[in-house]
Amino acid sequence: MTNFTKGEIDRLGKNIRDEVFEISDNTINSLQDYRTSHQVPLANVFKLICKIAKNIHHSSIATYRIKRFESIINKLDRYPEMRFSRMWDIAGCRIILKNEKEVYKTISKIESNPDIEIIKTNDYIIAPQQDGYKSIHLYLKHSSSNIIVEVQLRTLSNHNWATLVEITDLLYNTRLKEIGDDKTLLEFHKLLSDTSNLSIENKYKIFQILRERNYFENLSEVFSKNYLIVRKQWLKLETKTNHRYFLIEVDNNTPNIKSFSTFNDAEKEYYELYRNKASTNIVLTYLQNHNYELLATAYANYILTFHSFLYECLEIIEALITDCLDEKKYFKLQKVYNFYNELIFRFNKNIIQELDDSFATQFNNLSEKEKALLNKKRELWIDDIHKQIRRISDNQKKVEINVQKRLKVSGFKIIILKNIIRLSNRRYRKLNQRVFEKSIVLGPIIKKAKQKR
Repeated sequence: MTNFTKGEIDRLGKNIRDEVFEISDNTINSLQDYRTSHQVPLANVFKLICKIAKNIHHSSIATYRIKRFESIINKLDRYPEMRFSRMWDIAGCRIILKNEKEVYKTISKIESNPDIEIIKTNDYIIAPQQDGYKSIHLYLKHSSSNIIVEVQLRTLSNHNWATLVEITDLLYNTRLKEIGDDKTLLEFHKLLSDTSNLSIENKYKIFQILRERNYFENLSEVFSKNYLIVRKQWLKLETKTNHRYFLIEVDNNTPNIKSFSTFNDAEKEYYELYRNKASTNIVLTYLQNHNYELLATAYANYILTFHSFLYECLEIIEALITDCLDEKKYFKLQKVYNFYNELIFRFNKNIIQELDDSFATQFNNLSEKEKALLNKKRELWIDDIHKQIRRISDNQKKVEINVQKRLKVSGFKIIILKNIIRLSNRRYRKLNQRVFEKSIVLGPIIKKAKQKR
């Protein structure tokens, strides 16, 4: 491992700024040496932090990464006065916990650990950033090294919000995270940063932006396209249970996942990919467990197959339907209810595609042991899709009961409204029926999978 003085680090930063439009091979090689010098201190910090977080809650998610080339270069370019030796997030751990109580409890345990020295704390939960970002950033050292490591601690809901911002940047070619260059989408995400306290007026604002920007359609289209691609990739990685390093490359909004058992092999592949495809979005990360659900949650902005916002979106529209009925906003109700059915339609359309793909997927040139494992995982995959069907179906029933309950009055406007709702429901009933029929077929498969567990 190469040791760098502060002067050498700052001179490297100056060279990067001077060559920002065309960085020389010597500068890139020096930057690579500097990046990889963080690996051992980072791994030592991660081992301690991960153990603390797991003791707080067994389902906490822990991951680490060394800052990507393009992120370092962009940050130096955005902050021309920053000394490179003061960029303390080259080595970074992220801990995702259930709630704020667990976050602060974890921090308390970190502070009392004799092998950890905390240099600085930024609490963006107590004082969120202007765009709505919430997290706590600790900058600390392990007793074995002078290299500073950034540790981000956040709740699952705060993490989901942060990944949605980055997904938006991919979908709309914006830079919300860095410079907030789209005011409408910036406001959209700021509103979403605290959905539990949204006023009805702000829910209408979200609805308006969803419609104007075709946000849900764009999001679900990318997820649907990638679902089978990523699941197939993961099924092939499933047998490599000793692999903890994951390299995710996103090209044209499509992810490609590779796994490695050692840091050196993973970093070598990352370096080669960056040199050959500097414009591609690439991340190399370490995950504490070889688990698809953990990877898909921790890096939803790279995996691009699902996001919890899809369900939050349904809840927001459901609240607007109730408001329209209670306040007799019948003209607005027509728009909101049609939009709700459009969301359900897209959900169900994607589910049918996922089911058809899951049954059609074949794996050749595998041993019997590998086939048995992959068939078991396919059953779990289908079980996951079945849960989606149940959740959407339950939501539909709840909305329909809510609407019918509030329309048990007479009057000319109500008659017209009932006809509008009936026609809207009819438009999507055929597809909903197909999903229902598929779910019946799934029954024996789900039962078989659960018996094996």
